[in-house]
Amino acid sequence: MAMRLVLSTVTALLSLSIVSFANETEIIGLGDGSTIVVEDYLLEVSETGPTTIVIMTRPNFDPEPFGAVPSDDFARLVQPLCSGLIQFSRETVEENKAEAVRIRWDFEPSYDAGAGDGVTIRRFHEILFALDENLMCVPQPLGVGLGNLQPELPSGLPVALRYIEPGPRARQLTLTYEIDADLAAIPDETLENAAIELCILHADLVLADQFRYYAQRETALVSLAFAQTDGRGQELERRVLFGVKDHRCETGLSPELARAIRGVSEAGPAVQTIEAQQ
Repeated sequence: MAMRLVLSTVTALLSLSIVSFANETEIIGLGDGSTIVVEDYLLEVSETGPTTIVIMTRPNFDPEPFGAVPSDDFARLVQPLCSGLIQFSRETVEENKAEAVRIRWDFEPSYDAGAGDGVTIRRFHEILFALDENLMCVPQPLGVGLGNLQPELPSGLPVALRYIEPGPRARQLTLTYEIDADLAAIPDETLENAAIELCILHADLVLADQFRYYAQRETALVSLAFAQTDGRGQELERRVLFGVKDHRCETGLSPELARAIRGVSEAGPAVQTIEAQQ
């Protein structure tokens, strides 16, 4: 993957400034053998949001062969594209103080999208990555809201959602979390409590969206995966599984308890402290 950007310094005169810095056409191979064509690089500079490099691409494959799917499905597939951008253009990225990378492709769906005669429907996917202090590409799933990736859990476990994706089993949904604690030392009960909370706070949102917007997708099992990397390329992962009923996780909790968990998470640490003192 040879990606090198040539940028000029950009100053945002308005609330949002977009500058193109495309070079010659690039064809990038993805991990599953498919390819995408890089059509343009854009630099978005906002007075209120992060400076973002936008990679405009065109897929040389059908992203939705069986019907509409969410953008989050493709985060793992395109993450090397983000990493390659940093690898080959690190100085340029640093010079422009980029804080995020967004990969977008537009396509015409191959399935019947319900358009009338003479009407062409186009769809797009956007996959967002934040750049951390080491310019590592950190996935930012869109399916639960960008402001909801690190919820305050009643159990107190510090987690950040990184991937929302189908599989690996048929009719399974997997949410993968990065955990800021010694994963091996966490008791099973603590991890299971956190998984129940995340099923209510995150997985139920994703399941509701699937029912509303992606009717062809059936989910019978939800996997909450907690992952931790040791810095040497080895990853420890622990999973908690839940069945699905009526498009919600089967946690065994009553609706009242589920609402209480949502309320504590939305209120934040202060409420947790007060409740612990009572």
